Amino acid sequence: MFNNKKTKNVQENETLESEKVIEAEEIENEEDLEEVKENKTMIVLTKPIMINGKEVDKLEYDFENMTAKDKINIGKRIKQDGVPISVEELDSDYHLYLFGGAVVKANPSYDISDVLRLSAKDARKGAMKARDFFYLGLDE
Repeated sequence: MFNNKKTKNVQENETLESEKVIEAEEIENEEDLEEVKENKTMIVLTKPIMINGKEVDKLEYDFENMTAKDKINIGKRIKQDGVPISVEELDSDYHLYLFGGAVVKANPSYDISDVLRLSAKDARKGAMKARDFFYLGLDE
């Protein structure tokens, strides 16, 4: 008998592995590559942005220490910004805001609006990190 759940998990794992390869290819020097390998809570930006008067080429994020209150506040912020939320598990805009919340958790002097200025490619990368953390493997 064909096991759909097992096939889905294998496909998700393959997707995660391919994302790791793409991410590693985007890192330009060995020092950055080692830093990202050691610290799995950082993305290297393909296009640096200015935050608080400084050029930022890497963003640390912290999903592990986010609280239910953080998630509620992110929901309030996305509504305040006029972005409709569809299905939470599938909504890439919501995932980007979750990533923004994780960036603020790791860097309290940043604001979600800083994350919203990322390049589309970097924003996609961050949103995928949030989706993977919060919604892959929900049946576990």
